[in-house]
Amino acid sequence: MAIRALGSASGLDLESLVTQLVRAERMTKESRLEDAKKSLDSSLSGYGKLKSAMSRFQDAVKALSLDNLNARTATVKQPTDTKTYLEATAKTTAAPGVFDMKVKTLASGSRVESANLAFASSSSVVSTTAGELTFGAGGKSFKVDVSANMTLDQLRQAINSNKDNFGVSANIINAGGTVGTKLVLTSTVTGSGNELSITNNNAALDGISTVPNSTGTAGLTVTKAATDAEVIIDGISTFSKTNTFTNALQDTEFTVQNVTPDGNNATLTIATDKKGTEDKLKAFIDSYNGLVTEVESLTRNRVLGPNGKTVVSEGGPLNSDPTVRSMLNMVTGALGKAVGSAEPGLNNLFAVGITMTNNGRLEISSSRIGSASGRERLDAALKDNFDGISKLFGNPDGFNATITNLVTQFTQKGGLLDNRETSLKNSLTKNTKDREAYTRYIESYENTLRQRYGALDSQLGQLQGTSAMLSSQLASLSNLR
Repeated sequence: MAIRALGSASGLDLESLVTQLVRAERMTKESRLEDAKKSLDSSLSGYGKLKSAMSRFQDAVKALSLDNLNARTATVKQPTDTKTYLEATAKTTAAPGVFDMKVKTLASGSRVESANLAFASSSSVVSTTAGELTFGAGGKSFKVDVSANMTLDQLRQAINSNKDNFGVSANIINAGGTVGTKLVLTSTVTGSGNELSITNNNAALDGISTVPNSTGTAGLTVTKAATDAEVIIDGISTFSKTNTFTNALQDTEFTVQNVTPDGNNATLTIATDKKGTEDKLKAFIDSYNGLVTEVESLTRNRVLGPNGKTVVSEGGPLNSDPTVRSMLNMVTGALGKAVGSAEPGLNNLFAVGITMTNNGRLEISSSRIGSASGRERLDAALKDNFDGISKLFGNPDGFNATITNLVTQFTQKGGLLDNRETSLKNSLTKNTKDREAYTRYIESYENTLRQRYGALDSQLGQLQGTSAMLSSQLASLSNLR
C-alpha cells in the first residue's frame, strides 16, 4: 500500500497537528529528564573536584611526616673547584655539626703479575694438560676451565669473558727484552686482606696461580695488595674496605672519590633542613586554602537580583549537600586542636606561626598577635626547636596522622565521597534508561497519533467525496427544471 501523507485525503494540515502534539508531549517530560541529567552531571563533577582537593591536601599533610621533617642536609665544601673529593648523605637522626675531612687514601683492589720471562709471547702455551683455575677475593669466586695447550691469550679471553667474573681483568703486556711477556690481573675487590687469590686442581697450572697445587712454586705473585680507604675526621683516622663509609660519622654515609690535597681538606656540614621544612609547611597551608576555596565554590548559594526573580549567579553544584561543609568543618576542627605528645611550647599550629584568617584561610602572618608575629614564631621554631616541629606533625597523634586518617575516611573506596559518587552514577544510569524508555514511548505515541489521524483523514476524505457527489447530483436535478 502506498504511503500517504496526513491530510492528503481531507486537505487538512494534519501533519502539522501531529508534529505539534508530539513536540508538546516530548517537552513535558524530556526537559525534566534533561535537567535532571545536567544536575547529576554537575554534582558528580563537583564531588570529583572535592575529592581531588581533599587528596591534594592529604598529600601535603603526608609530606609532613616525621622522617621528612627531621631531614638533615649534608653539604660538602670541596678543597678545589676542579674535582669532587667527597659526597655525603645524613639520616634524620644525624647530629648537626661541622667536620674537617681529609681523604688520605682511596680503597683499591690488588694486582697480580707473572714473573719476568715466564712467557715468551701471548701465544705461549700455559699448560699441556687440562685443569681448572679458581679466582677468589673478598668472599667472591669464579672458575675458569683451562684446556690442554691453551695459550696465554686464550686464557686472558677466557677470564675476561667468564659470566661469573666478579671484577677480575686480565691483560697481557708484551714488554720484550729481559721482561718478556707478562700476564697482569687486577681485581676490583677493595679492602685490606682482599687480595686476588688463584688456585688450581692441577699442578701443571701452578705457573698461572698465586697458590701452588702441591709443593711447587706459584708463577703469579701479588705485586700490589688491596687496601682500605682512609679518611681523617677532625684528626681521627677512620677506615673502610670500600670507598663508601657508613656510620664512620654516626647516621651519616659518605663516599670518597679523590685524595684531598695536602693542607687543604674538605669540610662536611650536617644541618637541619630548615628551608625544606618551611616549604612543606607552605605547601600544607596552600593546599588547605585550596580546599576551602573549592568547598566555597561548590556550596555557594544561588544569588537573585533585587526583584527576587532575576538570577545574578547560579548556586554551586553541591549547595544542597550539608555534608560537604561538615567535612571541611571536621578538618578545620582537627587543625585547631593541640597535640598531646608534642612539646608544651610547640603543640599547636599557632606556636609555629600558622593562624586562621577571618575568611577561614591559614596563613603565616607578619602581623603581631601578642608578643610576636606568625613569621617570627616560625623562625624561632626553625632555629631553636627544629625537631619539635616534626613532633607536632609527625608523632602518632600529630597533625599528619590525625588529618590523614580523617581525610582517608572521606576519600577511600567505600568512604563518604565514594558513596556519593556511586549513588550519582547509579542515578545517571537510571536517567539514561528513563530517557531511552521515553524515546520509545514518544515513538509509540507518534505512531498512535498517525494511525488515528490517518483514519480520520480517510473518513473525512470519504465524507468530502460523498458530499461532492451529492452536490453534483443536486445540481443536475436543478438543471432539469
